[in-house]
Amino acid sequence: MGTRYKIKICGIKDLATLELCVDLQVDFVGLNFSPRSPRAINAETAETLLKIRKKSGFPKLVFLFFENEITEIKTLTERFQPDLIQLIRGDQLISPKIWDEFTETKKLLPTIRIQTKVTSDEDLEPKSSLVILDSYQKNLGGGTGHTFPWEYVTSVKRPFLLAGGITPENVKTALETVHPYGIDVASGVETDGKKDPNKIITLVQNVRTL
Repeated sequence: MGTRYKIKICGIKDLATLELCVDLQVDFVGLNFSPRSPRAINAETAETLLKIRKKSGFPKLVFLFFENEITEIKTLTERFQPDLIQLIRGDQLISPKIWDEFTETKKLLPTIRIQTKVTSDEDLEPKSSLVILDSYQKNLGGGTGHTFPWEYVTSVKRPFLLAGGITPENVKTALETVHPYGIDVASGVETDGKKDPNKIITLVQNVRTL
């Protein structure tokens, strides 16, 4: 066993999936509030899911926003107090002030959608302690199932979660090629648009046996 890679399962919509992630001791769970996403949930669903937040070993909670109104972001984050707030670089509704505000609270988890080779870590929102590097699909904030050329980020030294088309089948290759801090998976553990417990279990096993 080498480095223990971190695992983030994003776009959780049901209690059974969340409970499985807690039982498997994944490191991060993501709830998606983006109106652009098929995984979007509302505050009522979040409240139902987070009734188990006090459970021992509950992962770090991440709220994902893309093209949400600022008032909605602030209302949801104040109400539920997630550990991290995932914002997508290039979201036209997010002002630099909001980025700075969440950076100061140390809650910002920026997603940077990779289109070209990254030559300097300074390109990756240097203020935040962790970033997500994802594939780029126009008008979409992630979770598309598309990979990007992993060699684009092999020289990145700072901690990042690798996203974009990660599946139970390719996760070992991804980790051995890129050596990220961890992975961020949404569609890669779904079947017919719903989280598949068997795929989640297989993914976690494949990561943990490296």
